[in-house]
Amino acid sequence: MNRKRLLNIAIGSIIVLISIFAIGRYTYVHEEHIERGEVIKKESIDHHFYVFVQPEGEGEAKELEMEDELSWNLVREGDVYNVVYSWYGGKEPTIEEMERIERE
Repeated sequence: MNRKRLLNIAIGSIIVLISIFAIGRYTYVHEEHIERGEVIKKESIDHHFYVFVQPEGEGEAKELEMEDELSWNLVREGDVYNVVYSWYGGKEPTIEEMERIERE
């Protein structure tokens, strides 16, 4: 009887730890920065507004969502920006801050 109770407690503890880990990974907010990223394309699909930012001297362009149309309208293709974006779980990366900078 004592062994069975100990086994149940161990299994319950493992399930709780795995659940806490899974929930923590899903709700953790990731934040990244792009310094000197060029906007190569803007796109609007069903009231979702996207900006494609190519990091200077680095890999592929990142597709980032903007939350409102007014800010999206102010962004110009070909300009260079410092961008801060974040995401969590399965959500698309969303721009938190975007600052236009001059080309060198």
